[in-house]
Amino acid sequence: MTTSRQYKWYWVCQAIGWTFYLLVGLLMSFLFFKKQTGMYSVQFVGTGVLFLSTHLQRHLNRKYRWLELPLGKMALLVLAHNAVASITCQLLVCLFMLGIGMFTLREFSFGYLVMYSANGLVMLSFWSTIYFAFQAIQRWKAKEVETLKLQLSLKEAELEAIRSQLNPHFLFNSLNNIRSLVLVDQNKAREMITRLSAMMRYVIGYNRNNLVPVAEELDFLDHYVALEKIHFEDKLTFSCQVEEAVRSAAIPPLGIQLLVENAIKHGIGTQAKGGRIQLSLHRQNGYLQVQVENTGVLDASSVSKGIGLQRLLERVAHSLDQPGTFTLSQTSDTSVTATLTLPWKEYENLHR
Repeated sequence: MTTSRQYKWYWVCQAIGWTFYLLVGLLMSFLFFKKQTGMYSVQFVGTGVLFLSTHLQRHLNRKYRWLELPLGKMALLVLAHNAVASITCQLLVCLFMLGIGMFTLREFSFGYLVMYSANGLVMLSFWSTIYFAFQAIQRWKAKEVETLKLQLSLKEAELEAIRSQLNPHFLFNSLNNIRSLVLVDQNKAREMITRLSAMMRYVIGYNRNNLVPVAEELDFLDHYVALEKIHFEDKLTFSCQVEEAVRSAAIPPLGIQLLVENAIKHGIGTQAKGGRIQLSLHRQNGYLQVQVENTGVLDASSVSKGIGLQRLLERVAHSLDQPGTFTLSQTSDTSVTATLTLPWKEYENLHR
């Protein structure tokens, strides 16, 4: 509901509610105070003061953000406001009744003041309950909308990350290399076509709302590296060390592939003689650690996270409910290591 629409309905509900309260008061005056005609005007004064006190409460809530306070503190604050407002209302009503001569100071009863103040406190507390409950529901709905918008944004980022990772250059190079293989080794060409088909099926078919087990990601990576080896031939050496227990861990799709692709692009691709890539995955202190070490030298432009890595970390935080970290360092004169650390969660436990 828009702010202007809320404002409109606030006044509509105020008008209906307090008009009904006034009519009930006038009816009670007619039934029980027929001889005191001044009671009709008293009902108007009392209803008007209560109405103004509720509007003041709304103003204070909006100005000082009472809804953001802890529930207990907010309840005490609202109760205190209602008590002061109710007593003030009854005092003003008494002054009005004195002013029009309905009773004298000697006839003034403190007991009646307490009784009517308690009645006003009940009415104001009833109003506050409805008002704050409505506001809380509206805030909850607004947060839900923001959450849905964030999820949509993350899904779009995931899709864009997929497109950027399996970019047209990779597909073009793979198809070009397979075409060359057809003339030399038809069996190998058929194998590479099968691998490329499996990669495309994985990218297009997986549910972007979910994570994938490391085992599936490694199968995809095996296809990817095999296709890259056709392009780099003997210049690319790849090895993988994975603890068996790690294969069941959850990870965002294409998370490992992105690190290996960066190692090939910024590491192996820049070396005239090529080099090696070593992938290792292990569990450490409740986290899954993915390390990719490649031949190369770290330059200043590689230190900053690219958009692909930024989106990967966003996907980690969204999918695993905790943030991940990424570091890139020169571990030796000829080796660079990229380390992705993300919260450990068993894939099966997330889908039971």
